[in-house]
Amino acid sequence: MIQSNKDLKIDTLTRPVMGELHHAHCSGIVSWSDGELLAVFYWGITEAHHDQKIFAVRKKPDSDRWSDPFVIADDRFRMMGNPAIWIAPDTHKLFLFFVRSWGGWAVCNPRFKTSTDRGHTWSKDKPIYRFISRGIKNPPIMTSKGTYILPAYVEFVDYYSVFYRSEDTGKHWKDCGARVKIKDNEVPEEILLKLKRPWGKLVLQPTLIERMDGSLIALMRAKRPLGKMYYTESFDDGKSWSNAKPYILPNPGGGFHWLRLQSGSIAIIYNHAPVLPDHGFERNPLSVALSEDDGKSWTYRRNIMEAKGDDVHLRIGGYPTLTQQEDGTIHATWTYNYRGEYQGQKTGLSDIKYTSFTEEWIKQKTFFNDVWE
Repeated sequence: MIQSNKDLKIDTLTRPVMGELHHAHCSGIVSWSDGELLAVFYWGITEAHHDQKIFAVRKKPDSDRWSDPFVIADDRFRMMGNPAIWIAPDTHKLFLFFVRSWGGWAVCNPRFKTSTDRGHTWSKDKPIYRFISRGIKNPPIMTSKGTYILPAYVEFVDYYSVFYRSEDTGKHWKDCGARVKIKDNEVPEEILLKLKRPWGKLVLQPTLIERMDGSLIALMRAKRPLGKMYYTESFDDGKSWSNAKPYILPNPGGGFHWLRLQSGSIAIIYNHAPVLPDHGFERNPLSVALSEDDGKSWTYRRNIMEAKGDDVHLRIGGYPTLTQQEDGTIHATWTYNYRGEYQGQKTGLSDIKYTSFTEEWIKQKTFFNDVWE
């Protein structure tokens, strides 16, 4: 049984085009002060297919309807994927970060382009890193020193988290040189027994905030047996980063995103799910939680969607992301996987879902460690 929180209206932003577009994934969303929304995602017949493109949908402030999906990044010969979208706080320029690949996630080249008209037209894309093996999942932040910092990761033989800095409002990006990983002697012994070698392939897809004292902290997705998020810190505006340490929230092997709200609190959207031997609850439920002490603890939590019983293994809340509008509304998108049929055969399908809520709505329930609300 799949159920959505009864307080929320949930929109579906995509519909499968059978035989062409079955797999919509890795969404992002931005909002403008007048209420206009733009959401992005990649879409293809299967994950990492060479015809995969980056699409967007738009919702005007005077409309209750989303536009049909339209292509915003395409390459005839290479797949496009993992878009992250962001409005720079200082210049108000719209950035689209994404990867381009000749075949699969391990040979991705990260790129970006910009728009000054809310994504109606775009600049020519430019490389962030000129070689392969760099992935993107979450948008950058601007620090109190005016530095843009983009969280990214290496996916080539091993997984590491990396960070790119820009000191010229996003015109150029420089790798800070960090390769964030769990120290070899700190990998749990039971995990070492499951790995072919005791290093790498552990932490990726960081999401970043600046703490009140000016230091930076990034949470990272962890290889599935670890069962927790991991964190890394920087005390020099993102120039160097600590080794990865276990964090207090669970992670079943999926992406997530956290965001500093206008109130000063931090919201995180993630899967509050344990890692079980049969991989139950994988990317289920989809939860949002609130911290009032810079991420040291979590005070409130709500579930947006839950799948129970026969549907418990469905990935109903994959790769979620957040943005906050000037009026305080929090907007969220995520990937919703489900079963379908194509040409008489059972097949997996995925769409992009959207909802909105307020900080006050999150505060209606204190934090709970159980899976289900």
